[in-house]
Amino acid sequence: MKRIATAIAALLAMAAPAMAGHTAAVGQGSCSYCHKTNLITQHGGFAATVCQTCHDSTASFAQAVFATISSGRAGLQYSCSNCHGSASHTEKHPGYIANWSTMNGVQPGAAASWTQPTTFTPVTPATLQSQLCLKCHSSNGFGAAAGGVSGIVGPTGKTLTDQALEFNPANRSAHPVIVSLNNQTGSLAPRALPASALKAPWSNVGNQVMSCSDCHDLTVSGTTGPQGATYTWSLKGANKAWPYTVAGVSSGTYQTTSNNSMSFCWNCHNFTAAGAPHTEGDHNGVACISCHIRVPHGGKVSRLIATATAGLPAYQKPDGKGAGPTNITAFKKASSPNNYSESNCSTNCGEHGAISGAETW
Repeated sequence: MKRIATAIAALLAMAAPAMAGHTAAVGQGSCSYCHKTNLITQHGGFAATVCQTCHDSTASFAQAVFATISSGRAGLQYSCSNCHGSASHTEKHPGYIANWSTMNGVQPGAAASWTQPTTFTPVTPATLQSQLCLKCHSSNGFGAAAGGVSGIVGPTGKTLTDQALEFNPANRSAHPVIVSLNNQTGSLAPRALPASALKAPWSNVGNQVMSCSDCHDLTVSGTTGPQGATYTWSLKGANKAWPYTVAGVSSGTYQTTSNNSMSFCWNCHNFTAAGAPHTEGDHNGVACISCHIRVPHGGKVSRLIATATAGLPAYQKPDGKGAGPTNITAFKKASSPNNYSESNCSTNCGEHGAISGAETW
């Protein structure tokens, strides 16, 4: 085996000039947003052995490489479509999700609250579904992005955001996709919600980690969702509407504390145990999105709260474009969902006064 390995290394060394064509074979068109490096590097991160797709024959691997180089094919330019056809990642997501545990992933390194992680550790194979998704849906895929918003426009016409930033364990709040809530280091106590606030199977509060496919339907074909699902954001479950009262729309009537039976949130959360702010009479008819962020992956403020301050990203405002009513101006996390009072938040709607020592975006 050692002799064969030495022979292969020698052949590859001799072939370096001829294989230069591979170096130039980066992604073309929209592929180039993420696939910025050479063909060999791009394919080195997957569990499957892909070189043999082209460099193969009935002879030994070393002879196959030699034959390919001798015929001159190793120096040719190749585009993504030469091997992958016209199929996009949108169409391939069902296969990714069905086989995620057989593929390699990345684990984001530590970063300050609401900051892009810039280091990623390979995980071979992935042990969390998010490790596969974050290979592309983070700076690992599209590089540095101001505020975590990339320049890549997805199938829905929205720009892709850095989900390693959104689920960052250093954030004040986040759904438990990278770590459990008890390990969300940036979260203030109490980190987890009471068990009564959640539905099965989320009864082991604070200790469970979610998968991306718990909320997103990544296994169907269609035209609306980012992964090909038939609903906006590929939402799944009995309820698919957020933040509007109708599922799958990009504008309309916002859900409120008194009109939310269709809300996507109630697939996992119990509205009746959501706490005093949701049932307070003065809040009757207030839009959910006027207090909470639009993309509830995670946030800079506890309990996925939005504040009408300069740091709130445009995509986290009610309409996703920088407009809409954001009523809270500062927020303090209470010791339990039923211990909130006017001293826990200041607002711009005339109901609450100023507070000190609070969190803001």
